[in-house]
Amino acid sequence: MPPTPSLPILRGAQHLTFRCTACGECCRRIRVVLTHHDLRRLSAGLGRPAETFVQWLSPDEVDMTGEPGSFVRLAVGRRLMVLAHGGGACQLLQPDQRCGAYAHRPLDCRLYPFHLERDEQARPQELTRLDPERCGDNGEPTQLEPLAALDAQRWQELREFQQRVLRWNQLASHRLRFRKPLGDEAAFLAFLGASGSAPHDGVPH
Repeated sequence: MPPTPSLPILRGAQHLTFRCTACGECCRRIRVVLTHHDLRRLSAGLGRPAETFVQWLSPDEVDMTGEPGSFVRLAVGRRLMVLAHGGGACQLLQPDQRCGAYAHRPLDCRLYPFHLERDEQARPQELTRLDPERCGDNGEPTQLEPLAALDAQRWQELREFQQRVLRWNQLASHRLRFRKPLGDEAAFLAFLGASGSAPHDGVPH
C-alpha cells in the first residue's frame, strides 16, 4: 500500500481535516463581501444581472476594520457590497441546505472556514479555522497547495477591486468639490463592468 501522505509542516495544519456537513449555518450568519470578479462569475454562471446578487450595507451594519478600502461612496452614503440575503440566509442557499451557485460561488465562500497567514516571503505560515466549534466534521485532509493558490487569488482579486473602489471614491470627492451629485449603486456596478460591459473611469452624469 502507498504511504499515507502526511500533513504539511504548518501551524494549525490539523484544521485541514475539516469536512463540511452542509448544515447551511455559515450561509445564514456570514455576510460575504463581493468583488467585481465574484459578480462576473455569478452573473455569467447563473445568467442573471449582477445587481440581483448584491446587497449594500452601511458601516454600522458590518465590521470591516481590516478592509476599509472596500467601502464605496454613494449618493446614500458609504456602503459595502455584499452577497444578498433574503429570509435570514444567503439568497443562494437552497432548501436542501446546499449552495445554488456552488460552481460559481465567491472566493470567500470557497475558502471558508480556512484563514491562512503568510510570512514576509508570502509563504503559508499558519492556518486557522473560523468558528471551529460551530460546524464541520473530520474527513480526508484538504491539500494545502490548492488552498494556498486560492487564497492568493482571493487577495489579488480583492486588491484589484479595492483599486477600482479607490478610483471611484476619488471621482466622488471630485464631484462633491464641484457640487455634483454622487453616483448610485447602478452607476458603481457599471463603473466596475460587473455585468459584462467594459469598465469605465467616469461617473455618469
